[in-house]
Amino acid sequence: MQFITEDAIPFAFSLRGRKPNLTRKEIVGMAIMYVYFELDFREAEHFLGLIIDKQLDHSNCVRWFGKLTPEYINNLVFKIHKAILKIDDAGDYIADSTKLTCDRYHKVIQRGEEVLELETWKIHIFVMYLINLGLVSIVNIFASPGEKHDSPPLRDEHLRKKNIIPGRKVHADKAYFGKTNIKKCKSLGLQPNIVPQDRDYSDGFLKRYIRHDYDNESRKKTRGLVETPFGGMETETNMKLRCRSPHHREIYTCLMGLKHQLRTFMRASLMKVKCLIIYFRTNLWY
Repeated sequence: MQFITEDAIPFAFSLRGRKPNLTRKEIVGMAIMYVYFELDFREAEHFLGLIIDKQLDHSNCVRWFGKLTPEYINNLVFKIHKAILKIDDAGDYIADSTKLTCDRYHKVIQRGEEVLELETWKIHIFVMYLINLGLVSIVNIFASPGEKHDSPPLRDEHLRKKNIIPGRKVHADKAYFGKTNIKKCKSLGLQPNIVPQDRDYSDGFLKRYIRHDYDNESRKKTRGLVETPFGGMETETNMKLRCRSPHHREIYTCLMGLKHQLRTFMRASLMKVKCLIIYFRTNLWY
């Protein structure tokens, strides 16, 4: 709750009628709790009574959950990332994405026949690997329906000047390779280290990048690190979304990233406390 501020919440209460039982901060907390503990909305209704001794019907839980926006959740993710950076900020950036499966089917045409296929969603994340702590902190998260390409979210959503520290490397796989992404990284003072695709290039810019800038050994050291948040999601949710509304799916997907970020912050804080204890014990001993 310490990261939630009243002025940034993306909805307001109506001045007419009876006031809601929960404050705006408590409603945001309810939405985070719903995803954090893998509840359904009826369980969230009962959980609220245990935690804050207030009641909110499950139908109203659904309604207020839908008032959140992906932009607001992403800002919360970055706010926690900044708090983690105060503990440790040594590390490079990594971009990746993975697919989520919805519990709804849609009709598609395959080989001239109409068949039912599970709808899919995609989660795109931009993380920083904190080498001293051995943790992965999410800088930016973005959700998209279907099989959206990975490359546009990197340059349009992740690479924002206010969210990055110049001078760091940006690691990404072949799906992100392209002249536009490389130039965008360099314009922001970053060092792009995107894996080239296995083909010959006639473009002089890309040839120079492959020959002089791309560092395969550095890429090997970060390979698989981005799977840390994905692995937690796979274990807890089996990469499945239960929400029916596309807007709810987008919110839920972003809150999955916020869930990982909260855990990373708590782990980083605990490691800081342990380091201080060891430091004082060592100095007192000598």
